[in-house]
Amino acid sequence: MMNLRKEFSKELRKLGVFLLIIACIAILGFSYITWKDKLASASTKQADAAPLIEEKEEMEETPDSIEEVITKDQLENLITGMDDSVQEIFLDRFERDEKVQLLIAGSEAMDAGEPGYGETLEAAIEEAYAGFVEVDRVPFNGTSAEFMEEDIDLSSGYDVVLLEPFTLNNNGLVEIEVEHEHILAFYNQIQSKVSDTVLLLQPPQPIFGAGFYLTQVNALEEFALLSNIVYINHWSAWPGTTDPALQDYLTEEGNPNDTGALTWTNELEGYFIAE
Repeated sequence: MMNLRKEFSKELRKLGVFLLIIACIAILGFSYITWKDKLASASTKQADAAPLIEEKEEMEETPDSIEEVITKDQLENLITGMDDSVQEIFLDRFERDEKVQLLIAGSEAMDAGEPGYGETLEAAIEEAYAGFVEVDRVPFNGTSAEFMEEDIDLSSGYDVVLLEPFTLNNNGLVEIEVEHEHILAFYNQIQSKVSDTVLLLQPPQPIFGAGFYLTQVNALEEFALLSNIVYINHWSAWPGTTDPALQDYLTEEGNPNDTGALTWTNELEGYFIAE
């Protein structure tokens, strides 16, 4: 009887060892398969990521010259709506393999509407010229006298400046002749950074029932003509100041609404970006 028990116990131990070996083999096999799957998954992810990495690297590459951004033929087609003095600046910077630095400065009317003409014009120019033109905007809520007291950062060196010289804000606060002096003083500041800077003037938005404001705007246009400064008269696209339809382009405060901002934008885009 004792021998039988010993034999049975011995067989149980053998079976236990056998089962343990089988379990170890199973665990090792499962671990190996799992490791292979992870390795294959990592390889797949790396392969999938490779095109994205290459694409990112290509996007981060900067062109060696302006001609890789825009061709001269493309540039000449885009600038045909500009005055000769402005075209010359664009072509000169192209020949010098430099980008055009453009500043849009004026009252906060450039931000009125959703979006305002300033934001839309900036985006349109930078897209049309494929980065050849870099645009900065400086909206200011005040008169031209207050603007001249501000420390405006002109260190970028602007080649072209589109200025709306706060004529509406100046109404009743700054004399016409003084406003013109402020324009010339600001122009001199810009020229101290870039000697051949071109200045472009534009009036603010028209307002319904304008009185003395009309005199100010007419004087601004005449001043531009006499000073040989480019004047962009976007008012031709708006209803007249005595036309009730003009009120559909303005808010109750007299700022451009969405319709007014779009009208203003279209006129400026037509100047800077030829069809």
